[in-house]
Amino acid sequence: MKSKKLLLLTSLGAGLFLWGCAKPSPRQAPGPPAEPSPRAGAKFELTLFTWTREDELAVNQELARAFEQSHPGISVRILNVPGSAEAMAKLHTMTAGGQPPDVASLHGAFYYSFADSGALADLDTFIAQDKSFDLSDFNPRIVEMCRWKGKLYSLPRYTSIYALFYNKDLFDAAGVPYPSQQKDWTWDAYLKTARALTRPAGPGRAAQWGCYLDFWGSRIYPWLWQNGADLMDAARSKVTLDTPEAAGAIRFLVELRHKYKVAPEPTPGERNEGLDLFCQGRVAMYMSGPWDVREISRRAAFRWDVWHLPRKRTAATMLGTENYVIMAGTKHPKEAWELFKFLLSPSSQELMAARQEKMPSRLSVLKGAYLTQKVAYNRKVFVDALDYSRPPPNIPEWDKVAHYIQEQLDLIWAGQVPVEEGLRNATSKVNELLANMRTGKA
Repeated sequence: MKSKKLLLLTSLGAGLFLWGCAKPSPRQAPGPPAEPSPRAGAKFELTLFTWTREDELAVNQELARAFEQSHPGISVRILNVPGSAEAMAKLHTMTAGGQPPDVASLHGAFYYSFADSGALADLDTFIAQDKSFDLSDFNPRIVEMCRWKGKLYSLPRYTSIYALFYNKDLFDAAGVPYPSQQKDWTWDAYLKTARALTRPAGPGRAAQWGCYLDFWGSRIYPWLWQNGADLMDAARSKVTLDTPEAAGAIRFLVELRHKYKVAPEPTPGERNEGLDLFCQGRVAMYMSGPWDVREISRRAAFRWDVWHLPRKRTAATMLGTENYVIMAGTKHPKEAWELFKFLLSPSSQELMAARQEKMPSRLSVLKGAYLTQKVAYNRKVFVDALDYSRPPPNIPEWDKVAHYIQEQLDLIWAGQVPVEEGLRNATSKVNELLANMRTGKA
């Protein structure tokens, strides 16, 4: 049964990961996996599986060398596959073929499918035997996200949330108060601000947009939650998008684009368009997270900052993670645990925060070094937003059914299906599939 599950998961579509996570990293040509030669004299070689860009890979390599120095008998080989969807498919293939790595970095959108398939080692056993490991230094809500059926199978390498990036120069030119200066930062205020910052194209002048809207995947989660809707019921037994609250949230986004015309029409398949337009100074407000800070800092020739997303009935944003796991098939569980611990150590997280702008998952680092490091933007917004953040749907089937929701959202966005009808169609289709999967009919 485990083998069948793994083989099924290997065939997942590359775009499905977008429904449970943050947006992909800025474009980069895929590079070959990094597989350093085993260190001479090492007694054990551990394989660390990652899916990072080149700049992040350099930090991982630095951490691997530091681990080797403190553990002379162990060599670490990094197998890096750029791109989360491609990497997760590769990891499924390796695991199904009986050749898993020892430690892996898992995309949060795929964690539950791996845990449900039996591919991951139970960390509770390691923690119970190692009194030096302080689990209480991790946010309890995030630890619960890392459990499946009562067992702890992962811990986050870092955490992420959505916030609002804004171009201070465009606000100043239009005489509009920054989001941080507006007393009541609601959907109505967001719309009013976006309208004041939208400017049509003219002779020798490109169009300027008040905001950019991604109408896909996890980008719609905060809007649903802010309006009192949810993707699934509390028991995670069915999708609940056929509600007035969900329709109200989706309709607001559709009207921002089609009625008020404060956002450009996204180019199909161009997942980094919002980032590009923001960095070019053509979009005043852009929803993203810590993963885009380095790119914006490098490219933007204007003053910018971050603030909280607007609220409706309540404040809400999405809480995402990238998780470290120990694979159940490792031949060196003791050594794999030592590497796992090292990668999640306070010093390792401080390095990632300083060099990669990653939000630490350890509370001591998050509230310590992360907040005290000098940066040019309001990093505290990210930390404060954790208090009202919510995790994405935590079911193993999600990455196999989410694209049916996206199909209807695309039709709604294109004006081909009314909002309520599209959400009813998506809800009905996905709930039928979930029922069949859980009863063995699919």
